[in-house]
Amino acid sequence: MIFDQLTKLKTYKGISRNIDIAIEYLLNNDVSILSDGSYPIDEKNVIVNVMSYGTKKLSEAAFEAHRKYIDIQILIQGEEKCCYSPLENLLASGSFNEEKDIGFYKGQERGSFPLRPDNFVIFFPHDAHMPSCDLTGKSQVRKVVVKIAF
Repeated sequence: MIFDQLTKLKTYKGISRNIDIAIEYLLNNDVSILSDGSYPIDEKNVIVNVMSYGTKKLSEAAFEAHRKYIDIQILIQGEEKCCYSPLENLLASGSFNEEKDIGFYKGQERGSFPLRPDNFVIFFPHDAHMPSCDLTGKSQVRKVVVKIAF
């Protein structure tokens, strides 16, 4: 997992070709003007998803993890708490959905951080994460999640 200021996003180029494509897209395009939906940037290798939702109580949230994709998550508006834990510390709560590349898990968080429009997070397949939680109360969020083939 990488959590940093949005102004430092360019620093993480060089990790992989697909991450480089995603970072270049984010640096050169105003994703805040995109409507909610899914935008393939490099076929199935880099996909930009834009979504809007209200945050939820921590007790209503669950850890999630992916096998095929890395996430870069950036808020366009609002704020949320995001919890994390190494995947190996959690127990699966149901079977993994291969088609949607998502599995849900239960267990203890290792930490949390506030996700706001001035920062970003990159989650790798071994990083279980619990996004979309209330930080200082209910918040209406607009978010970009870039799915990057691993």
